[in-house]
Amino acid sequence: MKLSVVIPVYNGADFIEKSYHSILNQHVEDFEILYVDNNSKDASVQNIQKLTAKDTRVQLFTQPKQGAAPARNLGIEKASGTYVYIFDVDDEIYPEALHKMIAVLDANPEVDAVFGKMVKSHTGISETKKPTDATDNVIFQEKPYWGMYWFEHLKHVVGPPAFLYRKSVFDTIGVYNEAIKNTEDTAFDIKLGMTSNVAFLDTYVYLYFKHASSTIELAKRKEDLVALHWTRFVKSHLPFYLANEVPIRYKEMLYGYLYQTIGKRIYQTKGFSNRKNLRKELLQEIKPVKLPLLLRLYLWKLTIFPVSILLKVYVYYLVPFYIKNFTPKL
Repeated sequence: MKLSVVIPVYNGADFIEKSYHSILNQHVEDFEILYVDNNSKDASVQNIQKLTAKDTRVQLFTQPKQGAAPARNLGIEKASGTYVYIFDVDDEIYPEALHKMIAVLDANPEVDAVFGKMVKSHTGISETKKPTDATDNVIFQEKPYWGMYWFEHLKHVVGPPAFLYRKSVFDTIGVYNEAIKNTEDTAFDIKLGMTSNVAFLDTYVYLYFKHASSTIELAKRKEDLVALHWTRFVKSHLPFYLANEVPIRYKEMLYGYLYQTIGKRIYQTKGFSNRKNLRKELLQEIKPVKLPLLLRLYLWKLTIFPVSILLKVYVYYLVPFYIKNFTPKL
């Protein structure tokens, strides 16, 4: 089997047929489509079953553990293809995109994954003007170039449907971290870029359909983004740092983020007792990283007096000063 397409589904009934044809229209000959239902309450399962009844290349699996990471991981486990493409049911793929990415991996056996560009839109491919700046050039960079690039410039992170992976890469670096909600793909791709050979294909691979009922948009409304990204750092980036040799810049960004975010979260919390307990909890979460005495004392001050001027001094002056002058000794 050449290609396995993994499509997690949560209440995506309206997009099942379109996602199916989006794959078929790529004209890849040797492929399978693995839909993974994740506790949908609409007609998603019934719509997928209609496809399995008419096309033996389509399979349906059920993942009762809620979340994109468990659903994707089950699909990866069941995949039999040499290459794995993880697609979001409500998005669309540009014509020939999978052919182009497959060609890159076929021609470069040392490359573990290839990624391209995405377009964000509130409408579909047929209603969205496609940018004209793609060159189809393939760019190779030594690891950990892409990992550091995404870690430092989060706005340049593209979603899973921009990537085509060799299935073997999941055996090497692991799968999606199920302890992380909604940013598990970012955590995985940064880890991928730090450890693996990744090529960039300068072409538009897919359209990310922005709509109010999408999983990530719902998550953004329900959860505090500071807390959301904190989980990604302490569950993925910090353990990676503790287990691997990393560039000094990785260490600086990691420590800077952890120290600054502790201050921000204390400031955002109402009630002295709550702030005190949160401070203790956050320091416990980043062990064995130790908070320097100067910053520790200042956080006590911020815990007692949560005023904006103290937070600004801490975030914009004290933490950067410490990172600049003392990080190499950590």
